Amino acid sequence: MEDWKAGLQAELRAIEIATADAAASVLPDLLRRLRHHQAGLGGPALLTLYRRWRIRRLSRAVADARWQVEQGRLARLGGLDPRR
Repeated sequence: MEDWKAGLQAELRAIEIATADAAASVLPDLLRRLRHHQAGLGGPALLTLYRRWRIRRLSRAVADARWQVEQGRLARLGGLDPRR
């Protein structure tokens, strides 16, 4: 039973590391797009509403990507945060 648990933990650690690598590769593009939308506020009201919505969505995506990168760092060190 312990071998099964150890195998499962190793698999979960590998998944966290792979997810973190993917999030780290996407993070610069998310930050660039977020800055682009933040810089473009103003103009027509409908476009402003869209940009505010997009800023909120991108901000959440950036926060999730940063959290995933941190989880990958923890997984590389041998521990996982059980928040999710």
